Amino acid sequence: MQKVLNLNIMDTTATYQPFNATQLHLLKMFSFAKTEQTLQDLKKLLRDFYIQQVEKEVDKYQIDDQVLNEHLRTPYK
Repeated sequence: MQKVLNLNIMDTTATYQPFNATQLHLLKMFSFAKTEQTLQDLKKLLRDFYIQQVEKEVDKYQIDDQVLNEHLRTPYK
């Protein structure tokens, strides 16, 4: 005997929000972009912001030349 899974779509849509707060804010912001130039300016601004964020993360893992040149092995006698 097979069991039938009863899924009520209304139950899942009531608790599921497809966008988070950032996404909703961006959607509202992009709704003001009436020209192609405004859209391009907004996209550049967001791209520059995320480039800065990535660079900050990468900087955390940068190793300076002094550390690279250190010999961390136990010297042989």
